[in-house]
Amino acid sequence: MVAAPLDLMAKARAGEADALGELCALYRNYLRMVVRTGLGPKLRERVELSDVVQEALVEVVRQFPQFTGQSEAALVGWLRRLVGQKLADLGRYHSRVKRSSGGTPVPLDAPYDPAGGRGDGEGGGAGGRLLDMLALSQTSPSEAASRRELVVLLADALADLPDTEAEVLWLHHAEGLSFESIGERMGVTRKSIRGIWARGLKAVKRTLEGPPGGLLRYDDGATP
Repeated sequence: MVAAPLDLMAKARAGEADALGELCALYRNYLRMVVRTGLGPKLRERVELSDVVQEALVEVVRQFPQFTGQSEAALVGWLRRLVGQKLADLGRYHSRVKRSSGGTPVPLDAPYDPAGGRGDGEGGGAGGRLLDMLALSQTSPSEAASRRELVVLLADALADLPDTEAEVLWLHHAEGLSFESIGERMGVTRKSIRGIWARGLKAVKRTLEGPPGGLLRYDDGATP
């Protein structure tokens, strides 16, 4: 059984190295999704995703004594800002390399601000329903939101999906991007993105529902 984030935070602050290691492992999938979607396709060609995630984890360990938050939401926000700084540094470095070799700068896709929302209402609230489904998959649904941040649960649920499906579901449900915006970002059509989304969503539903006839039922409200 995974220890509660707040317990691990308290133990890590008390100097328990193992607790800090467990805390990093607990958010590895979340960090991976933030790094992957933040890198953007062009910069992703120049760096290894796993290397950037590992460097981010090193920074988490190094800077953790400076973290003063008292909730998982505060920790998640701190992790995202830390990754954002790392990605910005990478973007500036590779832009300088490009300019010095006479090429054009490599653009860095800035981490999207989920507070800004999608703006076009596409999906009819599908993002919220997916997060509700993740909450229901927990042992105690009434306490799920306060016990774990749903965006972290989403990252864990997407960990075993193919990279493209995981990225589309993350951008749509966690970052709030429309299918059209995701298509422009990934260089494919809106129709293709919707198909990738439908396949990924079906896989996540199957994982959370368990065997046929399981207790958890979910209607995504859309025709695949």
